[in-house]
Amino acid sequence: MTRKSFLRAVGIVLVLTGGTCATLILLIRHEPEAYRRACLPPGRERALRSQEFYSGFLELYNACTNKDRDLDLCLTDEQINSYFVEDFQRSGVARRLLPEKISEPRVLLEPGKVRLAFRYGSGLWSTIITIDFGLWLCPEESNVIALELQGLHAGSLPIGAQAFLDSLSEIAEQNNIQVSWHRYPPTGNPVALLRFQSDSRDMTLQLQAVHVEQGNIVIRGRPVDSESSQSASLPSNKPAGN
Repeated sequence: MTRKSFLRAVGIVLVLTGGTCATLILLIRHEPEAYRRACLPPGRERALRSQEFYSGFLELYNACTNKDRDLDLCLTDEQINSYFVEDFQRSGVARRLLPEKISEPRVLLEPGKVRLAFRYGSGLWSTIITIDFGLWLCPEESNVIALELQGLHAGSLPIGAQAFLDSLSEIAEQNNIQVSWHRYPPTGNPVALLRFQSDSRDMTLQLQAVHVEQGNIVIRGRPVDSESSQSASLPSNKPAGN
């Protein structure tokens, strides 16, 4: 190979390598349109939606801590995202709850699916992490919610899920939620079974329905009675409609 041919070959390799790196950076830095549109503009309506979410959260909390309260709650993704940019920040809860390098969380609700997105890092060294998961209430279990991990992206680039699985387990355990992982047979995707109030002696609320619809999530429950809770197992099929 002549010197000129060698230099040409090196130049081609450098161009291809640089192009690949630039493409990867663009993929990682991509900010999904849905993420940008998830939040209402500042103003009275956004502040009101934030207050509505907080009131709904208090309703859920009271139902979980009092044995004489029914629960019939509907929350919209507008309310959730308004809370994230309003009272969640203003009250200091964001600083206490969000892990380091994570900020600006957003939630999008679609039929049977939840899309969670947040910014990881800051400035030029940041990306939008998007997590898609199916969600349903296990029909033959007591207070067991299944989360099926359907997709995980940094920008528009798919990434491995193991770090997320480990983090979800750690967060759940810190909040006294038992979690176990399985493979969902129809898709092969990992599924987390989240067991709320797993000790029947402490159970105050029996979940009756958890439905994710377009733009909202519906949660219904009733005060616990003398029914004994069943041992958890992975359902073979999702309930109809999910």
